[in-house]
Amino acid sequence: MNIEAKKLYKRMGLESRLTPLNKKLDKKMFYDFADIKQKEKNVISKFVERLELSYLLTPSTINIQPMINEEYHYEGVMFVTASLKEETLDKHVNVLEEVIHGALPHPVVITFTWQDQILISTCIKRLNKVNRAAVVLETIHRTNWIDDQITDSVKTAFLQSFQLVNLNFANFYEFYKDMDLTVEAFENAKTVGDFTIVKSDEEREQQLLLIQHIQEKELAISRLIAAIKKETQFNKKVEMNIKVQQLTMDIEQLKNNF
Repeated sequence: MNIEAKKLYKRMGLESRLTPLNKKLDKKMFYDFADIKQKEKNVISKFVERLELSYLLTPSTINIQPMINEEYHYEGVMFVTASLKEETLDKHVNVLEEVIHGALPHPVVITFTWQDQILISTCIKRLNKVNRAAVVLETIHRTNWIDDQITDSVKTAFLQSFQLVNLNFANFYEFYKDMDLTVEAFENAKTVGDFTIVKSDEEREQQLLLIQHIQEKELAISRLIAAIKKETQFNKKVEMNIKVQQLTMDIEQLKNNF
């Protein structure tokens, strides 16, 4: 097992509760996945060093009950470690996480390892109403790349919240949902400037709307800055700089509202 992934699983409390499987997953099993395209096969082939099932949580290995209904089928949780080659880019990670989440039947926590960093990806999945053997992915959430040598408030809060003792053991759906919300909070901290786990559906909708407004204003700022660099007339530069300052103030106000 990759040493950085091993540190994460130990910090979570997995190592003290379960014996790691460290079972290699053959890339060919993903090639046989019905929806995979040649481009995605190439990404797996070129940029994945090793895929392994590090831990498998089931009712027989941990005191958590399944949750099965017409929409969700949660009988366990898989922890998959994907060791990436040095030339891997973020766009390749995007492809890999969608393929892995979609191909494996259980909900999956993917730990990507690259150099000395890790990135965690989660995704709630529900049953396909047309094909009950298939799943439909909801929103994929992912952390930033986490460097064990760098400490900041968001990383510290995330790693604390991601420990097993802080997750809901009522059933595997609630257990996995807590992890997904924790990863989402890390992801959103880049925009809102703070790590906050939002569990209320209504509050999450409000947060997502707020994040959308912030990102729209950040995009407008980026476009204005690019335009300022090209502009030759001084008065127009001043006008655009004022707009940038106003948008920056708007963003700070939105973050304060959050």
